[in-house]
Amino acid sequence: MSEKENIDETKPIENLLFKGWNDFVSSITDGYNKFQKSIEETTKKNTESWNQNQEKINKFLKDTKENWDVTLKDWGTEFKNTHKDNKELWNNNLGKINTYFKNTQETWDNKLKEWTNDLEKRQIENKEQWEARKQKINQDIKSWQKQTKRDWEKGLKSFRREMIKGSYMFLIFMLPILVVFVIIMYYLTQFLPK
Repeated sequence: MSEKENIDETKPIENLLFKGWNDFVSSITDGYNKFQKSIEETTKKNTESWNQNQEKINKFLKDTKENWDVTLKDWGTEFKNTHKDNKELWNNNLGKINTYFKNTQETWDNKLKEWTNDLEKRQIENKEQWEARKQKINQDIKSWQKQTKRDWEKGLKSFRREMIKGSYMFLIFMLPILVVFVIIMYYLTQFLPK
C-alpha cells in the first residue's frame, strides 16, 4: 500500500470521531439548557408559593414566641414564690440557675432556627401539609416544654435532697464537737473559784 491510500483510509474515521464528538457535546448542551429552564421554572413557582405563605409563617412564629414568653414568665413566677423563703440558698445557687435558664433559652433559640430553616426549605407545601407540619411543631413544643419542666423539677428535687443531706451531715459532724465543748465548759466552771 502506498501512503496516499493510508491517508484516505484514516480520513473517514476522523470525520466519524468529530461527528460523534460534536453530537455528544450538542446533546450535553441541550440537556443543560433544558435543566436550566426547569430550575428557573421551579424557582419561580417556589418564590410565588413562599410569598403566599410568608405571612402565615411569620404569624405562626410570632404567636409561638409570645406563647413561650408567657410560659417562661409563669415558670419564673412559680419559681420565685417557691424559693422566697430560701433566699440564702438562692444566692448560693444563682449561678447554676442562670446557667439553666441560659441553656434553656439557647435550646429554644436553636429550635426556632431549626424550624425556620425547615419551613424555608419546604416552600411548595399545600394547605394540608402546612397544617400537619404546624401540628407537629406544636406537639414538639409541648413535649419540649414538658421535658424542660420535668428536668427542672428533677433538678429542684435533687437540690432539696442535697440541702437536707448537707444539713444532716453538718449536724452529725458538729454534734460531737458541741458535746465536747459543753463538757469542757462544765469542768472549767466547776474548777474556777466562785
